[in-house]
Amino acid sequence: MAEKGQKDRKTDQSQTQDTTDEMTLEQIFSRLEEITKKMENPETGLEDAFALYKEGDTLLKEAEKRISLVDRQVRALEDDGTEVDFQ
Repeated sequence: MAEKGQKDRKTDQSQTQDTTDEMTLEQIFSRLEEITKKMENPETGLEDAFALYKEGDTLLKEAEKRISLVDRQVRALEDDGTEVDFQ
């Protein structure tokens, strides 16, 4: 039975990664807000809270990766002497 649980978790993790690849940054932040609200709900069970935490951790890492990429791109533009307009 423990093997089935481990297999399910691995499947969940790969599905979460596939989903984050298709999400916009705005969708990731929106989902993180939903997760936070569910975790703050006292009726959320421990196992569900842990699954939500893992999903949130994956989403947060993806968001950080994307923001870091944009930051590097902006710095490359600035170093190149290209004018950057953020309006």
